[in-house]
Amino acid sequence: MYFKPLSEEDRKKIAIYRDEKIFKAFFIANFRVLENYAILFVKDKHIAEDIVSEVMWKMWHLGSDLVHVASVESYLSRAVKNKSLNYLRIKQASYVGHEELTDYPCTDEVLSPERLLISDERIKQIEEAIEQLPSKTQQAFKLVKDENRSYKAAAEIMGISTKTVDRHIQIALQKLWNTLKKKK
Repeated sequence: MYFKPLSEEDRKKIAIYRDEKIFKAFFIANFRVLENYAILFVKDKHIAEDIVSEVMWKMWHLGSDLVHVASVESYLSRAVKNKSLNYLRIKQASYVGHEELTDYPCTDEVLSPERLLISDERIKQIEEAIEQLPSKTQQAFKLVKDENRSYKAAAEIMGISTKTVDRHIQIALQKLWNTLKKKK
């Protein structure tokens, strides 16, 4: 990575005197270098642009604290890397519903775990099994698993404790597992 370095004098002008012209020149000179670095992690130009813009925005808002940063270039590199990794961590943890999985074709010759577990027939069995759950258990299950709510949020909606929500989820999973084992 090759940065256009920020001189001590320019750093003070940005940090103390809030010189937008110098900051903008530094931003433009180093944006592509940081963007290419972010792309190494996120593999998406638009996401990388957003990450770099946010990091540079944060640098601008450091204000007088920017004077105390030992190396602006190291700070920016580390911030872009951390923001990229945080993005990947959040993206990885996102829930994928069965509707989205049907967009991925599987051939009949390849019996992948997804193919065995997620088929139209299997989805119907799961939905039927959910419908057979007691109403409170069904409500807790749908809030947590379908709507991606936390146990705490589900508990507040239902007017019960988080431990009770946890118990409802345990019961639901056990009943679903037993129902689906029988229907194999």
